[in-house]
Amino acid sequence: MGVLDIARAPVGIAHTTYSHVALLSTPRRHVAWSPGFYEPPARLAPLAPGELIRAEPMDAYLVPRVRLRATAWRVLYRSTGAAGEPTAVSGTVLMPQTGRRRGEPLPLVGYAPGTHGIGDDAAPSRLLATGRDWEASLIALVLARGHAVAVSDYQGLGTPGDHTYMVGRALGANVLDAMRAARELLPNELPADGPAAITGYSEGGTAAAWAAQLQPSYAPELTLAGVAAGAAAADIELAGPTLDGSFFSFFLAYGAIGFAAAYPELELDRHLTADASKMFAALRHTNVLQAAVHGPRFARSADLSDPNVLELPEWRARLRENRLGGVAPQTPVLLHHARHDQIVAFEHSEQLLDDWLELGADVSLHITRGGFDHISGAVAGLPVALDWLSGTLSPRLGGGRRPARTPLRAVA
Repeated sequence: MGVLDIARAPVGIAHTTYSHVALLSTPRRHVAWSPGFYEPPARLAPLAPGELIRAEPMDAYLVPRVRLRATAWRVLYRSTGAAGEPTAVSGTVLMPQTGRRRGEPLPLVGYAPGTHGIGDDAAPSRLLATGRDWEASLIALVLARGHAVAVSDYQGLGTPGDHTYMVGRALGANVLDAMRAARELLPNELPADGPAAITGYSEGGTAAAWAAQLQPSYAPELTLAGVAAGAAAADIELAGPTLDGSFFSFFLAYGAIGFAAAYPELELDRHLTADASKMFAALRHTNVLQAAVHGPRFARSADLSDPNVLELPEWRARLRENRLGGVAPQTPVLLHHARHDQIVAFEHSEQLLDDWLELGADVSLHITRGGFDHISGAVAGLPVALDWLSGTLSPRLGGGRRPARTPLRAVA
């Protein structure tokens, strides 16, 4: 850092602090969602991907009783499942009340949330309405930069059915369609040709990376300035052995439920042991904190299903279908990852980087400094990702460097 940078640092910190404080407001009387809001219509097929089904105003809270000074809507929109079927997905659209210049379109950021759980009460659109969403502070960072935000709940999280947890082909489409729905909701503020980008971490990193891969074929009209994907599990088939038998083995149970939701022919329930069947029934209604306390910890997949579903050919085929790296994104991508991540191994990002570079993608990998595990990697990595994304959206808005035009092996 040069002398000029040091001199500017306090000014930048003060500006950022003011931007965050300005986003906070006093609470108002809590208003729950309308009855039946999360129920999909009987017929989804006539609707186009991303088409808005319904929307209603809501208050979004940073923590209980501390409201974000942002205009927010709860939305239900049509999306597409992993097998190509139409599905209804809920989410949230947030507009900052400051930061827009007259005559300029507002940048739209698709925010792909990390693991919240698989129970409906864990849907971000429900948690934001009560101040219990642990990613609200990260969403506030995006709003503080003057960006509109579209947050997908993902398929089955908030709406009927099991959440398609970690099924990239569903998650990526859900994120892209949330952005389409936001533009339909606010066509003047978020025009079709306005700047757009995507960010996400953990499950959200996987969703963001899949959105980058799917965008050219699935949403070609949704031009992206860049995608930042943190700690993306690029190869779910290889992630299993890392978690098997560990404290975090409940993520394997989540993943099994998610893939069975996306691909019903896998018939998870008929393979579960009697004890696992009861455990999975309870797990379907949990958030991630509840799963960490009450879920299958230090369990092995071979003890939960008979035969072990992770070794069945039909399961392995579906896992491989959801492996990242087979298609080159047509937008610049920043991968970021803490080297000592204990949940999603750093090797996932290294392999994804190599795969995309080989296909000619514009991609770089930032090794997150200050991130010594999975959680701290999110806290330390998002500001770097937002600096980079803001630079892709507009040099004036971001003040950060433009993305490298030639692929880099790694950026420290």
